[in-house]
Amino acid sequence: MEVKTILFVEGEPNTPNGDLRQGLSKLLEQKLKGKLPKIIMGEGKSQTVKKFKKNKLNAQQFLLLIDLDKSIEHINEDLKENELTENAENVFYMIHEMESWFLSQPDILDRFYGKDNNGKLISQKIPKKKAIEIPHPDEALQHLTKNTKKGAYHKIKHAVELLKLLDCSKLQHEFSEFKRLIEMLK
Repeated sequence: MEVKTILFVEGEPNTPNGDLRQGLSKLLEQKLKGKLPKIIMGEGKSQTVKKFKKNKLNAQQFLLLIDLDKSIEHINEDLKENELTENAENVFYMIHEMESWFLSQPDILDRFYGKDNNGKLISQKIPKKKAIEIPHPDEALQHLTKNTKKGAYHKIKHAVELLKLLDCSKLQHEFSEFKRLIEMLK
């Protein structure tokens, strides 16, 4: 009998604004055709870590995907802080946050948001550095999109739709933690 992988993900479960699970499933499906894990949304980081720790003793494969909220150099520090060191191979980070993924693919932001009130595309306003280096990417994305017809970036409503537009191969190339997650899930 095949063991079902369960992926605990930091983020709100079903809400009136959308289901992040759907967006993440659509993204992962690009590489995992038919081998999708069961995704359990864990709300905030501490709640998600607690759910992961509580369930990891089960016979199934349990993985954890959470925000680092810092640069990549801080992974070991975060693992220690959250008492995840012994499970490090099953812990994956969105560095700094999921919004870094969106900023790494400006073309999807242009497609989704269009031009702002001044006629500029979002891609024209993104700082000229790697998305992984932008601190507080959620705030950056809110600022970049505040004058668009869709309004400022909304962490759930917009994230669900943006996840569906991301190119999984590009994410693997840009984010080593995402690449490691896909390899583990295959």
